[in-house]
Amino acid sequence: MILTVWRLLTRQIDINPAQDDAVLREARTQARYGSDIGPARKALAATRDDYDRRARYVRVLAESTARGLGSRVDRTTGRVDTDAAWTDGWASRAPADPDAQLVRARSLMARAWGVRGGDWAATVRPEQWAEFHRLLDLARQVNDRAMRLAPEDPTPWVNRLDIMIDESAPLEDVEETWRELTKRDPWHQQGHVLRLTYHCRKWSGSHEAMFGFARSVAATAPTGSPLLVLPVRAAAEWALWEQERASPAGTADEISRRWREDPVMQSDLDNALSRWFHQPATRHADWLDDANFLAYGLVRTGRDAEAAPVFASIGRYTTSVPWSWWGLGRGDTAFLRARRRARRAA
Repeated sequence: MILTVWRLLTRQIDINPAQDDAVLREARTQARYGSDIGPARKALAATRDDYDRRARYVRVLAESTARGLGSRVDRTTGRVDTDAAWTDGWASRAPADPDAQLVRARSLMARAWGVRGGDWAATVRPEQWAEFHRLLDLARQVNDRAMRLAPEDPTPWVNRLDIMIDESAPLEDVEETWRELTKRDPWHQQGHVLRLTYHCRKWSGSHEAMFGFARSVAATAPTGSPLLVLPVRAAAEWALWEQERASPAGTADEISRRWREDPVMQSDLDNALSRWFHQPATRHADWLDDANFLAYGLVRTGRDAEAAPVFASIGRYTTSVPWSWWGLGRGDTAFLRARRRARRAA
C-alpha cells in the first residue's frame, strides 16, 4: 500500500533539484552515482558566459554531495570527510580549473549545512556549530582560489556572499562583496536572492529592511526580470517568521489572512504576475523556483484561480521551499493540496 501511494506521488511531483534541465540532471546523476564527472565538467564549461545558469549548475551539482558519501563523519574526531566527495577529487586533480574549485567550495558549504541542520539557531549544539564553521572556513579558502582563477566571474562572489550570510557578517563587509558581485553582473538573480536573505529578520535584518530592498530592486528591474519576484519571496519569508517566531500560537490561516489583507503585498503579487509571469521572456535558470514562490503567494492569499496557470507552467517540478514553510506538514503535500485548489478554481 505504501509503495503504491509513493509511486502515485512520484508521478505527480518531481523533487530532483535539476528539475527539467536534462543536461544538469544527467551531469548530477553521473557525478553522484556513476563517479563520472565528465558530464559535469562539460556542462559547467558551457556556462562560462551564462552567469545565471552557471550559478545554478554550481549549486545543484555541489549539493549532490550533502548527506552522501562525501559527508561521512569520522567517529574519532567527529569531523566530516572533506576528501571523499567527487567534488573533492575533481578539485584535487584540477587545481587550476575554476569550475572544479567553485563546485568544491559550494559542496563544502552544503556539507556544513548538513551538519548544522535546518532548524532555528537556538537548537544547534556547540559541536555542530564548531564543525559548521570549520567547513565554512575551508569553503572560503577554496572559493578564494576560484576567485583568483576566474577574476571576472561573479559566481565566486555569490559563494562568498552566501558564506557571509551563514556567518552573519557585518553589513559593511557584505556591501563590499555586493559591489564586486554586481560590478560583474548587475542583475544577478541568485545574488539578489541571497542579498534579500541577508536582510531577513531570521538572519541579520528586519522585515522593513527586507521589503525595502526587495521593492527597491523590483521598482527598477526591467519587464520580464526574475527580480520582480523578490517582493513575493520577501512576503514568504515574512510569513514564515510571523508564523513560527512572532505568533507561534497563531495559525497558518491567520498569517495568510494578514497577507491577503495587506494591499502592498497584494500589489507585489500583481506586479510579479503582470510584469514577470505573463511576459514572453526567455526562462532564466531558476524560473521554476520563482514560479513556485509566485504560486505559493497566490494560493496562500486565496487567489487560487490566478495560481492555476502558474501551476500549469510548473508541472511536476515542486520545490521544498517555500511549500514546507506553510505549516501543513511536508512541502510536497502542501504543493499538491494547493495545486488541487487552483485547478478546481480555474
